[in-house]
Amino acid sequence: MVSLDSVSPPLMPGSRPLSAGVFVCLEWQPQAGGHVKCWERYAQAAANFPDLVDVTVYFLGQTEEVVTIAPNVRYHLLPPQFSTGQLKFLQQGAGDTDLWPSHTRLREFLPQHDVFQTTDTFSFAQAVRRYCQKTDRPLLTCLNTDLPLFTQVYSRDIIDRLLGAAGLRGYLGRLLLEQWQLDQRLGEDARKKLKRFCQACDRILVSRQADYDWLTSFLPPERVSWFRLGLDRELFHPSRRNSAQFRQRFQIPPDVPVLLFVGRVDASKKVMVMAEAARLLLDQGCDLHVFVAGAGGQMAEVKALLRDNVTLPGVLPQETLALVYASSDIFVFPSESETGPNVVVEARAAGLPVVISGFDNGARFIQQPGEDGLIVDSRDPQAWAAAILPLLTHPERRQHIGDKAHQITAATYLTWAETFEQDVLGAWSQVYSPKGRRIQI
Repeated sequence: MVSLDSVSPPLMPGSRPLSAGVFVCLEWQPQAGGHVKCWERYAQAAANFPDLVDVTVYFLGQTEEVVTIAPNVRYHLLPPQFSTGQLKFLQQGAGDTDLWPSHTRLREFLPQHDVFQTTDTFSFAQAVRRYCQKTDRPLLTCLNTDLPLFTQVYSRDIIDRLLGAAGLRGYLGRLLLEQWQLDQRLGEDARKKLKRFCQACDRILVSRQADYDWLTSFLPPERVSWFRLGLDRELFHPSRRNSAQFRQRFQIPPDVPVLLFVGRVDASKKVMVMAEAARLLLDQGCDLHVFVAGAGGQMAEVKALLRDNVTLPGVLPQETLALVYASSDIFVFPSESETGPNVVVEARAAGLPVVISGFDNGARFIQQPGEDGLIVDSRDPQAWAAAILPLLTHPERRQHIGDKAHQITAATYLTWAETFEQDVLGAWSQVYSPKGRRIQI
């Protein structure tokens, strides 16, 4: 793997900054998920380097629009050619993408860029791949999302809705999923598509060991680099705690421990594992309140299960989220679909004890299980309830774990500007050459 701890400045085409196109084939909107938010933050970080780089991030939008972020940074919104939003049965809460095999309008803007950073395999990425192959320009991608796993999870949900009342429990549902394993086949098809796309790239950026191991099973290690997510240390900090304001604003009972979940409220994040664990604890007589920050298809199911013991405000702005993190008591996150869950880092930075899944390489976030966080190696809500219970009943224990988590996170995580400069801009500079590609694909 290429080390980017120390990188040389980008090789400039003449005397101007390096022009980078970043392609995120998801809709830019306030409710957008972590994939979009990640590249928003990298783009904002790029504003600190006007002499080195000029960045255009292409998102989907309802109409074409250019949003200026800084003199050297902008978002260019382009309407999809055939949006998943046009097909109701495909709507699943993860944000709409473009089903068309390419994007005609986007191609007009590609010649202005020196390096091309894709982040998925949808229409933007396919248009960029063809352009880079034709013009011998450097192509990068980034494994922001576990596309094969998301394909499998959401295909199961879509099949359930298409089958109507019988759903997955009916004969056809069992035939499609148990006998034919259609969801697994679709997930494997997505993996094959991703593999073909990665084989066409000069550099692939990854944030977890499993992705590195998979990529280097068919690519040379020098074509794979780490990228790290950044942290806003001032925003996500224990000093933001204001329990009285938090509870008054969201009408949460006083003196009741708050379990916090942040993310998409659907099966991809296993939100029902958290909700069912909370229900078990409530039924045992524990005092608690659940706060779910996010939107998704299982919000009604969570509400029906927890009733008055849950608050579901939807997607929150970052300033409000900082208050929520710091003023809650325990962060519970059973998701197994993450390549780099920044919500875990933000919760730890805010001083919360986190309870996370061991199936998603959770150990990489926790240095000493039991001391700076808890890892649950089970998908059973009873196991999650058992892990949460000691934190509910022993405030001093959750305070100790939360303090330790904050100290470690503050000492080890870089800012967004630092990770952008070292990991993203560093990778761009390494693949760029005024003579064309440095690597023969």
